[in-house]
Amino acid sequence: MYSIKAITTLTGLTAETLRAWERRYDCITPQRNESGRRSYSQNDLEKLKLLVNLTRSGHAISKIAQLDCEQLRHFQNQSVIQIDTNQANLFSQIIEALQNYRIEHCEQLLKRALLAHEPLEYARDILLPALHQVGQLWHEEKINIAQEHMFSSCVKRIVLSLVNTLHQPSKRNPSMLFATPSGEPHEFGILLGSLIAAAQQYTCYYIGADLPAFDIIDASKQLKPDVIVIGLVKSPAELQTTLELEKLMKFAVTSSSKLWLAGQGAHFWFKQHAPALVNCEYIANIDQFYDKAQQQQLISR
Repeated sequence: MYSIKAITTLTGLTAETLRAWERRYDCITPQRNESGRRSYSQNDLEKLKLLVNLTRSGHAISKIAQLDCEQLRHFQNQSVIQIDTNQANLFSQIIEALQNYRIEHCEQLLKRALLAHEPLEYARDILLPALHQVGQLWHEEKINIAQEHMFSSCVKRIVLSLVNTLHQPSKRNPSMLFATPSGEPHEFGILLGSLIAAAQQYTCYYIGADLPAFDIIDASKQLKPDVIVIGLVKSPAELQTTLELEKLMKFAVTSSSKLWLAGQGAHFWFKQHAPALVNCEYIANIDQFYDKAQQQQLISR
């Protein structure tokens, strides 16, 4: 049997997310001793590892939490994210429009989907899988780089517009700063994070991708956000990114701002550096970011 500390170490989940998954999605039922302390079986550990890997790949925890280990392994072996019929039809229409350079129609389809979803669901179940599919089509040379860039620009316009609509800056609200360090040009993780944060009434400072640590630190000193969110995709990180991250780690030791590292690259980084990190946390997926943002909001108020 495993303690909750062992489970969080072995899976990369935070204790808060683990409890939220148990409470909200009933994915596992740990045993409890007379004092109420949880203990987890080997099967619980295996299932949680599978759930972490699948959510990191874009699957919604709400849709896979009730599956057993065998079913989850089947999902893991599939190369394409499984989506329901409505989403499949939507994505099919988006891809067809994109292949025909009808980017205005792509934008209409995405905006129409927005009307039927809350921000978390829209980011997790629509935008992330759509970006994944478009990226996969580019790798398979079924669309070209111009079409991929057009779609990325379309998604960025929609997200930033939505963030601006939801954003209500106030000194009474907690705040987050979003960036990626030098060598990390991928910005959709922090874009979607800013969307989730804005929907939770955070004051959001989106300063962009591929920035030197000095600029991120300078902005943080001036803006004093409650949380600095750093997106990382490359695994392992480039040497330039590693050097910038080390500067951010040093800053986090004395800063009043918490540092959250999010994305696939963050998972690799934490495996290598976790024992030495201070005032720094790992965010595995968008659901965990949502839960952590809620908890931080309670702490900050």
